[in-house]
Amino acid sequence: MHRLLNSSAMRIALRYAGIYAIFMTLGLSVLYWTSSRYVDEQISAGLQQSMSELIRIDTEKGRDKLIATLNTQQADNIKQQRHFLLLNPEQKKIAGDLQVWPQELAINSHVVNVWIADKSISKQGTADGYWPMIAATLNDGSRLLLAQSLEQAEELQEVILYTIITILLVSVGLALTMGWFIGRTLLARIDKVNMTAKAISSGNFSQRVPLSERNDEFDELAIQLNTMLVRIEQLLTGMRQVTDNIAHDLRQPLSRLRNRLEITLLEKRDTPEYQQVLGETIEDADELIRTFNALLEIAQTEAGSFRGEWQTVDMSALLAGLGELYQELAASQGKKLTINIQQGLKVTGNHHLLAQAISNLLDNAIKYTENKGRIMLSAKQQAKRIIVQISDHGLGIPLEKHALVLERFYRLDTARSTTGNGLGLSLVKAVLELHGATFKFEDNKPGLKVTLDFINL
Repeated sequence: MHRLLNSSAMRIALRYAGIYAIFMTLGLSVLYWTSSRYVDEQISAGLQQSMSELIRIDTEKGRDKLIATLNTQQADNIKQQRHFLLLNPEQKKIAGDLQVWPQELAINSHVVNVWIADKSISKQGTADGYWPMIAATLNDGSRLLLAQSLEQAEELQEVILYTIITILLVSVGLALTMGWFIGRTLLARIDKVNMTAKAISSGNFSQRVPLSERNDEFDELAIQLNTMLVRIEQLLTGMRQVTDNIAHDLRQPLSRLRNRLEITLLEKRDTPEYQQVLGETIEDADELIRTFNALLEIAQTEAGSFRGEWQTVDMSALLAGLGELYQELAASQGKKLTINIQQGLKVTGNHHLLAQAISNLLDNAIKYTENKGRIMLSAKQQAKRIIVQISDHGLGIPLEKHALVLERFYRLDTARSTTGNGLGLSLVKAVLELHGATFKFEDNKPGLKVTLDFINL
């Protein structure tokens, strides 16, 4: 209950219940005032109409008919709501149940509220109060007074007032009850999220926020959270794998470097031997630096914070330059690289990163193509896209491992007997995502075909 009262839903419900109560009070007060005015106007109109009718009867049919009419009306008035007093020109009472003429009542044929005491009425049990009255002078100087008891009107107003209070209390009560149920429902849904978060904090990364069958906004939030949790679990799994692979890949050059230096220090050697050892040590250090530089570039590229110039890149010139460079490398290994590049291809991006990504793909194509094999580098424009393809006749990549090879340090050569650190394709992926480009692997039958899809400038 304490959590429920402190919940945002309950606070909002209380706030809106208060605002609702204020507006309901104002609205119902206007209704009460309007109904009271309406009742008063109806009483005044009734008294004026009755007075006009009685004056007409006295004028046309005589005094006896007027008195008979008044007595009949009084006899028919079961609840004694209408009272009257008829005085002769000498101010003597002729008829009526009222005993005295109120001194403050003006004879002007207008309805006014005048205080009347119960002793002023012949019928007992009538309460004191202000009554609407109307007075008129007849043709012979006689005076006629009509008064209206407000007992029924007051009862009606009481009923209206009690109804208004009941509506107000029920409305506020319903608002608070609704807030209580909404608060409980929200807390129940939030508790599921909290339980999932606690389980994950305890190390159970397989937990997910449960979904309901309502498919509401909480389920939409749960779907997004579960998607995020899946991604986090994948990243943590990848981090463990990367850690293991880093330990494996860096241990070898570090071990070689240390063993080489240790063996060198065991006995005195001549200058050429020291120079050879230092050269080999520098090569191992360069391999370590290349690995760390690749990791740094991947991290910066994935974060979108690579500190390089963003400009219009002539992809035709870039691809042609890299093609010529790798043609010589392929030829030196008994392989053939064919180039087919359309002129005038331009994209917006970083020249260095694009060059590095294309270089990694060409390097892999040459590395995994057998002797006398062929590699193809092509680029062309299709509609508003630039399509770059690098294909080879090498070993290719199995379909089930297309996604795995994009992870850091993943290598098809599980024994890691070949050169490389398993970061090339990860860098390619990061660079292309930074440039808003896509790429895919296809079976070249035999070999592999890599297709890059850029937006034309």
